[in-house]
Amino acid sequence: MSISSAPFGVTRSGVPVTAYTLANSHGCKAVVLDFGGTVQSLIVPDRDGQPVDVVLGYDSVEEYERGSCYYGAFVGRYANRIQGSRFPLEGAEVRLTPNEGRNHLHGNFCFEVYDAAVEGDSLVLRRTSPDGEDGYPGAVTLTITYTLTEQDGLVLDYQAATDRTTVINLTNHAYFNLSGHASGTALDTVLQLNASRITEMDGESIPTGVIRDLAPEDPFNFTVPKPIARDIEADDPQLRFGGGYDHNFILDLPSLETPVAAAVSPRSGILMDVYTTQPAVQFYSANYVQDDPVGHGKGGIVYPRRGGFCLETQHYPDSPNHPEFPSTLLRPGEGDHQVTEYRFSISD
Repeated sequence: MSISSAPFGVTRSGVPVTAYTLANSHGCKAVVLDFGGTVQSLIVPDRDGQPVDVVLGYDSVEEYERGSCYYGAFVGRYANRIQGSRFPLEGAEVRLTPNEGRNHLHGNFCFEVYDAAVEGDSLVLRRTSPDGEDGYPGAVTLTITYTLTEQDGLVLDYQAATDRTTVINLTNHAYFNLSGHASGTALDTVLQLNASRITEMDGESIPTGVIRDLAPEDPFNFTVPKPIARDIEADDPQLRFGGGYDHNFILDLPSLETPVAAAVSPRSGILMDVYTTQPAVQFYSANYVQDDPVGHGKGGIVYPRRGGFCLETQHYPDSPNHPEFPSTLLRPGEGDHQVTEYRFSISD
């Protein structure tokens, strides 16, 4: 394992940004920015041993600041959506900054520069989110650790603590295309999700509270591997709401020992297994990347609609407004610790 660093530009406010390259002995490389904790590049050998960059992204800080897709970003204070940008907490109403119509989406962690340190074989990013940032109560200390293993896994370790009761939901928003970020759509990717339920959503992508059990013929059922394309145009109101898949899948058994998801490209042979401690994963089929104001990605490549897919391990969307969902409360003295690994190999 080796970790090197290089300048990556300057933010619009004049803060320098550094890119850290994590490399193992098998030809895998991950480039992580201290801006937004962003996974800017992830190089994996294909079945022929050729290097393939399997994540979408940009070539400059300016593009990451201007873009709308959250490519590769560390997301928080609350990943996904909170309805009406408000929720009850300890007898009062918390009001957040609306940033998607009247709703609150993700927060601003992806636009901040973090304190970075190389500790052993890992890159560690730290920051304190101040009390009141985006409207959230409590100062939250964050420690995000990135490790590239000799087993070709990228491990993301998130720890958070607060001085006042708040909510927390952290994830990474990488868009994967296992055939290569410049290879067109990812619709031929064969996906398996060990999730037999989803949270249904309304036209604003907000959970209705309905938990949908997935029958074998349900277009959302990926318990048996199938290409993303197979049912994406099915006549289903949920698919129409999302413009495709953009839903919270409830994991049958979160695990760091057994994959909760697996995706493989028939073109490159690259297989990605996902492991996590989180209770759910947002599967997003990149239905709106074509609307990104930047207009292009790395190397000037114009990413098409559904040119990638996200598997964002998380708690449920809008949980603070749904007491029946797993709690996302973070209290003083408790701490939150979540781990996700994306592990790569070649499919048989």
